[in-house]
Amino acid sequence: MFGFCKDNNSGKKIRLTPFLVAACFVPAPCLANQADKTIFSIKESTIDSTHTALKSGSIDCVELIQSYLSRIKKYNFSLKRGAPVNAFVSLNPNALRQAKRLDSYFKQSGKLIGPLHCIPVALKDNIDTVDTPSTSGSLALLGSQPISNAFLVNKIRAAGGIIIGKAAMDEFASGGQGISGRSGRIGNVYDPDKNPGGSSGGSAVAVSANFAMLGIGTDNSGSVRVPAAFNGVYAIRPSTGLISNSGIFPRGKLDGVAGVIARSIPDLAIALAVIADTADPEDLMTRDVPRLDSYAKDLRTATLKGKRIGVVLSVAGHKIFDANDIPAMAIFTQVKTRLKRAGASLVEIKLPAFDTDRSNNMAGEVQDIDQYLGSFASTRKSYRDICLSERAIIGVQGCLGHIESTPSKYSPSYYQALETFEQNRSYVEGVMREDGIDALLMPLSAWRAPSYYSDVLLTATTLSPVASNAGLPAIALIGGWTPESPTMPVGFELIGYKYGEGDLIGLAHAYALKLPDRPLPDLEVADNPSPFAGVCLQGINHFITQAGWHGYNQFLRDSKNIEPAAYRRFFEQQMLDFVQENKQSLQSCE
Repeated sequence: MFGFCKDNNSGKKIRLTPFLVAACFVPAPCLANQADKTIFSIKESTIDSTHTALKSGSIDCVELIQSYLSRIKKYNFSLKRGAPVNAFVSLNPNALRQAKRLDSYFKQSGKLIGPLHCIPVALKDNIDTVDTPSTSGSLALLGSQPISNAFLVNKIRAAGGIIIGKAAMDEFASGGQGISGRSGRIGNVYDPDKNPGGSSGGSAVAVSANFAMLGIGTDNSGSVRVPAAFNGVYAIRPSTGLISNSGIFPRGKLDGVAGVIARSIPDLAIALAVIADTADPEDLMTRDVPRLDSYAKDLRTATLKGKRIGVVLSVAGHKIFDANDIPAMAIFTQVKTRLKRAGASLVEIKLPAFDTDRSNNMAGEVQDIDQYLGSFASTRKSYRDICLSERAIIGVQGCLGHIESTPSKYSPSYYQALETFEQNRSYVEGVMREDGIDALLMPLSAWRAPSYYSDVLLTATTLSPVASNAGLPAIALIGGWTPESPTMPVGFELIGYKYGEGDLIGLAHAYALKLPDRPLPDLEVADNPSPFAGVCLQGINHFITQAGWHGYNQFLRDSKNIEPAAYRRFFEQQMLDFVQENKQSLQSCE
């Protein structure tokens, strides 16, 4: 079986190697225009700076997206610093076509199509798109191609956003170490041998590495907030019901929400407004939810002066701070100092009556997943089918055991979870109102740099899940940076009132303005050019899938972890094999 892929610029057809698209190589000039034509730098760019450049003609949309794709090829697979960052499960082969359409629209109308015109977005692999498979980070769903976009994806594309690729994630959004059978292991952008956080690790790494301007992830117990903080960027977990869950693999649907990751608070606010602007008729939780037409319009006047921040000392008896952890307390002191200098007052509070029980939060998950898989020609027809595929890293028995132990939809446990959320929300907001508190402050981890420490690493979001178990909005912010080299970010979160995203974003922006510029991730490449410099996107996607499959067999059939040094050696051999096997195709494009 043979096929062809077509270069988006030249239109030239290039023959693929036999079966399953072994590779697709195109000459480097086909993938990027001459470098001297691209004046605009994508590093640390914002929506505003990008739109200014597009309007001035210093760059067009095709050139912009080409720049991002070239950067991904150069750094995503680099082994110079250790294991690869490996942020994607697939790149969007239609990205340049969509860019061309936006350029045509701008040329004809003289206007941008929407607030995300030509903004590249890294989309978590559990969110549906019609032009890339949705595998939820699992080999069990390899090849599953939805027939419609997720509701929020339609919003992004209507606003002009370009999904540049599907981001890697912990398998089925279960985990905090960036490991899956689909694509292997994600590396932290500041030190690829360290923990990227999860489960939305790929989205956070892509934004921090300047592979995309925005990331979209999903959050149950911190899966958007933690990887953002671990990779030195911002993220928001919105109130439950603000964002549609339609077209998202329904793992933990009761408390799961989609969230935005960005390098700046204004960008985060713009993106949130896009995906939250209307209710979804297919998602009952989005009805009767108050919405703002813009979460960014009042940022110029945002302030912390006169605001009261509640520092949460304990939740349900669990202490949040360890006074004996000197480095951690030093970071916390930095945060308090910034807040006070910006005019905020700090109030210490405790939440003894908060219910941290999350045992019922996945109630109805099995039925929701079965319904989702039956909505299109998925490679698996049910959750049980996933288990029996023997391609899930949880294992057949572990997977089947999860099915048996998960309460069903509309069971007493299902309604108990909803009641817990509402009681917690009422309790927390009552405490805040009684003390005149504008937002709560909590650490996202143990006030330590990203690592694999043994306390499940998410002290606040797992043991004290205030935002998650109350349906409240929370924003991940940077608390500080470790002094050693490489410097690593340490994060915390601000938690606000339900549907109070506008006020919360304003507080976050006022805080972020007092931060120094973040240290840029020190991305490096080997002396030799990247072996993927001239490979078209279909070829790269095939390589990722091939490496994921081999990695699953080598590391994950009998374990849930991948040691970074071993993965680096494995990945290097995978790249060598890939180039060797496709040498003839590469030579035919020279």
